[in-house]
Amino acid sequence: WFGGGKLRVHLDIQVGDHAIDYQDVANKEKLSELQLRVRQLLDQVEQIQKEQNYQRYREERFRQTSESTNQRVLYWALAQTVVLLVTGFWQMRHLKGFFEAKKLV
Repeated sequence: WFGGGKLRVHLDIQVGDHAIDYQDVANKEKLSELQLRVRQLLDQVEQIQKEQNYQRYREERFRQTSESTNQRVLYWALAQTVVLLVTGFWQMRHLKGFFEAKKLV
């Protein structure tokens, strides 16, 4: 593809608060230092709110997963108990019939 040479790719992505160049914003909108700082703080507050909403969403999903898993574990334990009781009952009946056939009881 590339003639056997090395290919080097550099990718620099900025997201969130770091993606905004506030000096450029200040120059375009003719903002004072105080107005620029207020804009930065408002953007930070908005970013924090987004992060909190995302964490609430993740917590809700985790809780749903935990409750679902807990319910499945409960059903599995109940199913094991039922199988154990049925097997025990069947073994007792089988052994009783065996001993009655051998005339030991």
